[in-house]
Amino acid sequence: MENIEQTRAIHNTLNDYATALNTAEIDSIPTFYATDGMFMPDGYPTISKSANLKRTAENYLIKSAFNIKYVVDNIVIDQDLAFVNAQANTLQKDKVTGGVISKSTRDFFILKKSDGSWKIYRYMFNNVTRRA
Repeated sequence: MENIEQTRAIHNTLNDYATALNTAEIDSIPTFYATDGMFMPDGYPTISKSANLKRTAENYLIKSAFNIKYVVDNIVIDQDLAFVNAQANTLQKDKVTGGVISKSTRDFFILKKSDGSWKIYRYMFNNVTRRA
């Protein structure tokens, strides 16, 4: 029963994170990450929560009209860590043409339980498709 509750809490965390990204709630985005959390986007340097996650999010999300939706494929929970395989579909504005770019990615999260809630410890993805 506890595993079902934990799985639901993880789904909620990822859905709330997607909402924050989609609405460019810049101040709330770092709150989804553990103190030592890291974001490792495909083709870009690793971004740590402590270094510049908020600034990077602000520069990217607002300018690109970013929109993401996660579909969780699998969750494995091992005590205070959770491993999540997901797929994401994103839409964003092309900086050059102004048109909309659609992407599909494979996403991998490691979440860490911190003070009773799940936080992103590591998040990385790789692009599967890109369509303009």
